[in-house]
Amino acid sequence: MNINIHRSALRIATCALLLALAACANKDPNARVTGDGGHLHVSSKQQTVELTDAEATTLAQIRDHRYARLDGTHAASAAAAALQAMGFTPVKTDADVFVVEGEQNQVIGDRWHEAIRAMFKAKGIPLHAKPDHESIIALVVARPGYGGAETLVRVRFTATVWDTSGDSKTTTVVANDLYDEFFRRVEQSLAGETTGAAKAG
Repeated sequence: MNINIHRSALRIATCALLLALAACANKDPNARVTGDGGHLHVSSKQQTVELTDAEATTLAQIRDHRYARLDGTHAASAAAAALQAMGFTPVKTDADVFVVEGEQNQVIGDRWHEAIRAMFKAKGIPLHAKPDHESIIALVVARPGYGGAETLVRVRFTATVWDTSGDSKTTTVVANDLYDEFFRRVEQSLAGETTGAAKAG
């Protein structure tokens, strides 16, 4: 009888190990869980999806612009105005270090469902429940140029999508249109303040 008990325990342990290995094999290597409601799902699960090498390369090409004859104060002010024009609220500026932060929250309408699903599915992590709402965080840093050097303005957009189960997935946005729109708004804000032309970093 003891032998049967040990065999049963061994089978259970083996099954548990195989299930654990299968779960690990199905995970996106660029994804990490930052919060988990557990087996009873009494709270939501949060997952962060890191950029692939190719996406990181793309981000490095679209996140920077450089401006001639522009100081940090005016750069931060123009960045804040750009985010406000794009619908971000609140927008906060740390004038001492030329850092600007903005947030935009919205309910995902029907026409956005497939687009949002596709974005995360492309990263290997489809949304199992229906996307419900999203939040986009913008972080802008201005690095003033000295001695005639250009001022660097760098922006990064991070999107978090919640589904109808309360779970969320977060990733850095790599979309040319969004970054182009931001820098277009910056240049509009600077139109009366500087004659320096902007160029991609």
